[in-house]
Amino acid sequence: MKNYKIVISYDGNNFHGFQKQPKDFTVQEALEAALDKLLTSYQLTYAGRTDKGVHAKQQVLSVTTSDLLTDSFKESLNALVGKNIYIKKITLANKNFHPRHDAKQRTYKYFVNTPSNYEAYNLGYSYFVKNELSIVELNLIAKSFIGKNNFTNYSKLRIDQNPLREIALSKWTKNSQYFIYTITGNSFLHNMVRSIVGVQLAAFDGKLESKSIDTSLKTPLEQRFKHVAPPEGLYLWNIKY
Repeated sequence: MKNYKIVISYDGNNFHGFQKQPKDFTVQEALEAALDKLLTSYQLTYAGRTDKGVHAKQQVLSVTTSDLLTDSFKESLNALVGKNIYIKKITLANKNFHPRHDAKQRTYKYFVNTPSNYEAYNLGYSYFVKNELSIVELNLIAKSFIGKNNFTNYSKLRIDQNPLREIALSKWTKNSQYFIYTITGNSFLHNMVRSIVGVQLAAFDGKLESKSIDTSLKTPLEQRFKHVAPPEGLYLWNIKY
């Protein structure tokens, strides 16, 4: 049996998230439907889930199989998965490689448009806010998330799930089209990044006090923050091993 590392990207608008579900069409379902036609048997694992509507520039999978995966296999797989998924790279990996457990850091980016830089064709790939933003003010808020913190108020926690996560980078930048929020951490909780973005934008708009963010990360508040940015602006950007 050989273990292959597969890097893919996808347009999240066309899927109900990555992980297979009983009724809704997902990225995993599309991949497995294609793999079923090409391989005699296999085992698929992946680096992490993404929610409905979330995109990926780099999602990492592993496929364990006795079949040989060649360049022609990559072409065939791309032809079968459809235009909303792209197989970027297939390489032979160590037999013990696991895309989720071996990941050291994950980076997400979130793209925001304002009236001064919005274009209609960005609908579905960025979040449009009605007010102009300030990079300086946003970065003052973003600094709060750096370090090891408790993200109970920023996620949908499973029972007994550890809410502590360590964030190495939390920063806003701007180009001619977007305000871009970049966050890098060891791992992320369900809805965590969208909640972090939503809370920052709410604080910028004066809908909550910035000091409540600092407080919540050390001593969680009774209720989760209700400010959650929509999925279309979020991209799983990079996974470092």
